[in-house]
Amino acid sequence: MLARKIFIAWKEAEGSRRFIIAKIKRNKSEGITFEYCDDGFESAKKRGLEFFFGFKNAPELSPDQVEQLLVQRVISKERPDRKELLSFWEAAEIADTFDILALTQGKSPTDNFEFLAVYYPKRGLHFVTDLAGISHLNLPRGCVQKDDILTFKREPENKHDKHAIALFKGNIKVGYIKQIHNQVFINEDTPSPELKVKGVDQNGRIKQIFVSVHFK
Repeated sequence: MLARKIFIAWKEAEGSRRFIIAKIKRNKSEGITFEYCDDGFESAKKRGLEFFFGFKNAPELSPDQVEQLLVQRVISKERPDRKELLSFWEAAEIADTFDILALTQGKSPTDNFEFLAVYYPKRGLHFVTDLAGISHLNLPRGCVQKDDILTFKREPENKHDKHAIALFKGNIKVGYIKQIHNQVFINEDTPSPELKVKGVDQNGRIKQIFVSVHFK
């Protein structure tokens, strides 16, 4: 079991602020449960969000119904590129559906929801995350490349998130670890992970940077 808790984030558009709108938990006694996060969900509703697909009446759903709805966010077994996608997200060897959802973030090209797992730093933990804040940095094409090794710096005075983790290539800030994923960096006594660029989406400028986080 890699993850026990996943938060659902939503943003109005690319470059907009993320809101943590819901929490999914699993345990042996209750199975998989879903609940909205009051503050984040209410803030998102003011930006136009009504509810997460299928979860308008979330309290009435059984654990089995929750699981069936969440499976729809997992990469389909019918996709011809499924193997390659799972490999990119470090999920190729994972059989558990909940963990696959955690690792692949349940992304869809048709909406702005993403599933962000709570990870606990330990030897062998390996996941991929795409960086936040890139749209505000205007990074030129080619300044970050696959396999670049990055460093991080905590920003406790950051007005948006006291747990903010900024990533750098040399002296160049290239983005931030996303909320929830940045929790593995909170404890300063935890050994630092290796941070390696897994992929870059770019045209005239860099649009996305995917980073492998590996606790060896």
